[in-house]
Amino acid sequence: MCFELTSQQLEKLKKAASIYQLPDISAIGEAGVIKLVARDKKNDTSNDFSIIVGETDSEFVFNFKEENLKIVPGSYDVVVSSKLLSRFINQNIDVTYFIALEPDSTFS
Repeated sequence: MCFELTSQQLEKLKKAASIYQLPDISAIGEAGVIKLVARDKKNDTSNDFSIIVGETDSEFVFNFKEENLKIVPGSYDVVVSSKLLSRFINQNIDVTYFIALEPDSTFS
């Protein structure tokens, strides 16, 4: 699964996670779209913030800890593997991050 994450989307997502004290970022594929959601996956009543970043015909929930997304600001091409690993490739500078997903991530 891959999608593009613009610098504006990344900034909004990280700002929302900080303001609402949300520890988790999830890439969720459902109803034909890929959403990035800042949320607290252990608290169904907490605030959340989501951004649509692409389209998909798959259903998945890939979970990251927000603290693991300490990356250089910028736009990224993101590839997420069902093997619980993601790759963030910066579009403007020669920087690539490999970020592990949480074990409760699901792909169907």
